[in-house]
Amino acid sequence: MIAFVLLRVFLILLLVAANAFFAAAEFSLVSVRDTRIQQLIESGRIGARIVQRLHQRLDEVVNGVQLGITIVSLTLGWIGEPMVARLVESSRFVHEVPHAAVYAHSIAIGIAFTLITYLHVILGELVPKTLALQRAEQIALAVAAPMEAFLTITRPFLFFMRKSGGLVLRMFGAQDSRRGGAVHSPDELKLIVTASRQFGQIPEFQEEMIHNAIELDTVRVSAVMVARPDIFSLPSDLTLDDALVRVVEGQHSRIPVYDPQRGPEHIVGVLYYKDLMRYMRLRLSNLGQPTASRITRMQIGQIMHDVLVVPETKVLAELLAEFKERRRHLAVVVDEFGSTAGVITVEDILEQLVGNIEDEFDVAPPEPALEGESAAVLEGALNIRDLEAEHGLVLPRDAGFETLAGFIMARLQRIPSLGESFEYEGHRYTVVEMEGHRIAKVKIDKIENVEARAESAKQAGD
Repeated sequence: MIAFVLLRVFLILLLVAANAFFAAAEFSLVSVRDTRIQQLIESGRIGARIVQRLHQRLDEVVNGVQLGITIVSLTLGWIGEPMVARLVESSRFVHEVPHAAVYAHSIAIGIAFTLITYLHVILGELVPKTLALQRAEQIALAVAAPMEAFLTITRPFLFFMRKSGGLVLRMFGAQDSRRGGAVHSPDELKLIVTASRQFGQIPEFQEEMIHNAIELDTVRVSAVMVARPDIFSLPSDLTLDDALVRVVEGQHSRIPVYDPQRGPEHIVGVLYYKDLMRYMRLRLSNLGQPTASRITRMQIGQIMHDVLVVPETKVLAELLAEFKERRRHLAVVVDEFGSTAGVITVEDILEQLVGNIEDEFDVAPPEPALEGESAAVLEGALNIRDLEAEHGLVLPRDAGFETLAGFIMARLQRIPSLGESFEYEGHRYTVVEMEGHRIAKVKIDKIENVEARAESAKQAGD
């Protein structure tokens, strides 16, 4: 009797340990990251390559784990119930309590179910899964070799199970997909990055850069381009001497060149500052020679380069790839009618990743923040994405406009007059400067600040 019980107890504990092995194997192999596995391989850790092979076959690993756990669970019930039944039936309780023998088997099943379930859940599931999540790398390395051996032995049966499962899925109109859960959407990637920042793994500026990089696939060129009225450009019939003066004043390294017969909106090329300086140096080194005379008469249309033209609906990620492939740094943006809408440079795209990039020639007066009793006077051409990032003002992004001026005209449904204002989402927007039909500057103030100043002025008047 004692030998029977001890043997059964040993088998039960062995089966619980086997269940713990499968549970730990599943959670550790699913949790360990691809990048960390590669680091383990490069550091020469034993078993790292086996972990990599299993991680690339997670669908087979999960199927194998389910098979192993199912076999263990059924075997636990098959071994545990007879042992407990035999103990109960041979106990003093059955012989001393009237009619207890009639219910002995039912009592044995209840006791066996409770004890085995407790061992199975605590030691076979909760503890190994928790440890696997906390120490995914160590446990994955430990279980990789035996898990691969188990998968090799059971591969024919697993193949049959996978095919059978796929057949059932097709009967319900579903597809048998593998590793689907390992692919993250852009929004999920943002959440992962944010979580890493919250736990101190990366600084805040890196989180913002990664978020901006993910959004490059959704931001259109029209959202960040320099609009046509703000383009610094030169006519193609301008002489090199006159162009040099204008370029030095404008402090640009690449300048759009337009057809003087058709106007500034018809850009036909781009002038590189370094090309202009090369010709100037060539003229200086050949003073008094025919070469210098020819250079003096040259126009920038003769040394300009072809310009890249892109639609305003192109997204930044595609344009950045095209810039890299074609070795360009500037592109002309055209609208659906083929007219010039603006220009965009590599720097404009980089600023979407890292924020404004200013050199020693940039002069940008500090703009007041929208807090306390202060108001902000902002450029009408300010992009609504920058308005949100720099001032915390959220405007609709899918309403057909890209700038603060566009938002004002969309709200008023007309070109505003100087001094005209309206209220939106707790702020008052006032047009404080116009350039023809163009909104040049807008004053934004919190409504409570406006009301407070009006009340103060009223009290002072009284």
